[in-house]
Amino acid sequence: MAGLGDRNESAVQDRRVRIVGGRNCARAVAVAAALVLAGCGWRPLYERPSSDPASGGAGAALAQISIDPVVQDTNLDPLTTGSTDVLYDSRAAQLLQNYLKNALNPHGSPSAAVYHLAIELQQQTRAAVSLGNGETTREDLIMTATYRLNNAKGEQVLEDTAKIVTSYDILQEPFSDLSSRRDAQQRAAQELSQAIQTRLAVYLRK
Repeated sequence: MAGLGDRNESAVQDRRVRIVGGRNCARAVAVAAALVLAGCGWRPLYERPSSDPASGGAGAALAQISIDPVVQDTNLDPLTTGSTDVLYDSRAAQLLQNYLKNALNPHGSPSAAVYHLAIELQQQTRAAVSLGNGETTREDLIMTATYRLNNAKGEQVLEDTAKIVTSYDILQEPFSDLSSRRDAQQRAAQELSQAIQTRLAVYLRK
């Protein structure tokens, strides 16, 4: 029995050695990958020159952007004529505006902006899944933002477009369908804000 216990203890130690060795190997691979990326000129997108938040970097540059009110293109869908749809479109513009402010100006709008961001927002829906009788059971919400970055002199330095598609179920129940649609709209606005922020950060890091 003593021999069996010794073998069990030895097996446990072997497993521990393999686990520790595996962790050390993973760390070595991670360090090697970081060195290779550094050698290729790769740097984190939001890297700062130092640990001081005021030392600069893409985050500090983004904070110097003043965001103009988001303009909603209400002419995209000719069927969007009801007051409910108008309010729905206005909500999308306000959501995007708020997400961008939180991302770019977390400490408030810049007192002396270096850049100005202008955005035109478009929104439309399309049937994603339909029954044999033509009844739609799932829709896609397509949110597209065309944005322009101007410098303090009013000169355009960047123009780009970002598009996000989110989906939601149609249950033919007014309250549930409205809730699903609003949730999809909120998700789309948030993802659109992140896409715009990343593109601006890439540009300003040059």
